[in-house]
Amino acid sequence: MNPKKNRKNYYAEEVSAIEAAEFLRLPERTFYKLVEDGVIPKVEDGVYVLGDVVHAYWRSQMGKKGLMVAKTRLTNAEAELRELELAEQRGDVIRKSAISMAWGENVINCKSKLLSIPTKIAPELVGQDLRAIQQKLKGVIYEALKELADYDEQQFQSPEK
Repeated sequence: MNPKKNRKNYYAEEVSAIEAAEFLRLPERTFYKLVEDGVIPKVEDGVYVLGDVVHAYWRSQMGKKGLMVAKTRLTNAEAELRELELAEQRGDVIRKSAISMAWGENVINCKSKLLSIPTKIAPELVGQDLRAIQQKLKGVIYEALKELADYDEQQFQSPEK
């Protein structure tokens, strides 16, 4: 069965003002004002062709002013995008993904260093006094943390698009 054959042609359907207003989700008063202003055409008193109503309504909403506003927003968005791309090329802006990747690597490296401390340092600490053990551990921990603080700017270069 061909679904197009049984499809109702809503575009040509004749409706009342109330039905047309409901379809557009407009208050009846607003709909009648649009009819009065000549924005929405009517076939005869109280009868409207649904397709013509929808067409006329959206044409009025996206008239010259609406189209100009949309074009202006598009132009502004394109200009902002170009400015961001230029700032990124100059190195003034860094992509969030590059920062996340670089910091993720730094944290993983730090975690690895911190977790390796017991295995690496334990043999050196056997037989030492408590103060010496604390100083040695503190030094190794600070070394791992320093790696987080000292970052290489090259890490933060944006990945290729």
